[in-house]
Amino acid sequence: MDPERMFLAGLSAYRRGARRAPGRYCQRALRGTAPGDELRVRLSHLFLIATELWWFSNAAAQPVGDIVDSAMRAAERTGDPGLLGMANCVRGRYLLTTVGLPAAVTAFTAAAEFAAASGSVLAGLESLSDLGHHTIGLDMARGLEVLQQAVELADDDHEVPPCDLPLVRVLRARLPGLIGVAAFDHGRFGEAEASLRQSVSELRKLRAWDYFSGISNYLGQLLTEMGRFEEAEEVLLAALQPLYEHADLTTSQGYNLGLLGKLYLEWGRLDAAEENVRAGWERLRDTQHSAVLPILRNYLGEVLMNPANPHRDVAAARVLFSQTIDECQQTGFQRSEIGALSLRALADLSSGDPRGALDASARAVDRLAAAGTMPALRTEEVYAARYKVLRAAGAVDEASPWLDRARQVLDAKAATIPSPALRQQFLTGTPISRYIMTPDT
Repeated sequence: MDPERMFLAGLSAYRRGARRAPGRYCQRALRGTAPGDELRVRLSHLFLIATELWWFSNAAAQPVGDIVDSAMRAAERTGDPGLLGMANCVRGRYLLTTVGLPAAVTAFTAAAEFAAASGSVLAGLESLSDLGHHTIGLDMARGLEVLQQAVELADDDHEVPPCDLPLVRVLRARLPGLIGVAAFDHGRFGEAEASLRQSVSELRKLRAWDYFSGISNYLGQLLTEMGRFEEAEEVLLAALQPLYEHADLTTSQGYNLGLLGKLYLEWGRLDAAEENVRAGWERLRDTQHSAVLPILRNYLGEVLMNPANPHRDVAAARVLFSQTIDECQQTGFQRSEIGALSLRALADLSSGDPRGALDASARAVDRLAAAGTMPALRTEEVYAARYKVLRAAGAVDEASPWLDRARQVLDAKAATIPSPALRQQFLTGTPISRYIMTPDT
């Protein structure tokens, strides 16, 4: 089978929801008779998208970085802006996993600029979606602006070439999910849930299991934060189900297991929390994914310092939080750094180190003030930790405004939930909400 026919076969398999076949077709084509540069970019692009679930796992037969570099060189030789946009987009995803957020955003920015010059709907929709989604971790307002550009492109009645259509359909289905993530990060819970559920439903119909898993993760996080634990469990288990037969999909399954553990921690099911967080952590240690690893490390630290944990080890938790802080200062993942600073403050307090707790909590609120609203970071939790630390230090007057701020954030989020019953569940259903509402009980 010649390379072009293998590409079309891979595209057809991707459209059917096959997990392994698209990558196998593309890999055979890339290793066989040398395809032309345009076809090499398209084969590499499809291969990298179709196999992203198991990048860096034992099943990866060729280093991902080599394929990314080969696609970049081929795109540069063509000089075609659409192909350069596609190549830079997968390069951005690779840099996100290996280097950090600023480097990835730089690549996504280049991808969007090339795509705009090309008129390619595929390159434009992919680059704007990824750029907007990941820019939110650095600049919320700018990220929202870019996502709106993606929405406008998706809504336009552009003609899409048949070879681009399967990927464009998936990207269009993913986009409401990214909008929902942004709304979640911004504290607009009602809007977030509607958009995330729409995307999950559409991605399931398209059998786009990679993106289905990712958007389901965010929906699970939202439901967990709203105190709707049974629903969150159902969503996260449904996201894991299509992946169980492939135990080597380490990054995706590791993240899902970690989120499931975090859910159980919030739910008060400590045994299940520890089991799932540790399972997710072990999977993520294989991939060293720079965006996800610090999230799981923070979850593991939370489990270790939980007062109800019979294996409680606050000293080990402090080490984990310190590792996340140091690492994220290099990779630019501010959300995990701020979360780790806040958690480190509580661990210091539990360890009888009030000076360390005061310093870490001060750094957390200062970093949050400088960075602004962060993705999947409970601002109210950072403020509540500052209140708790100051109160323990005897600075009651200085502490009170931080509790007021936490309550304001909590009330603002609650106001975006249309259902009175679900609003009340959010205000009373999670440990942090209960603490903020009744801190002295």
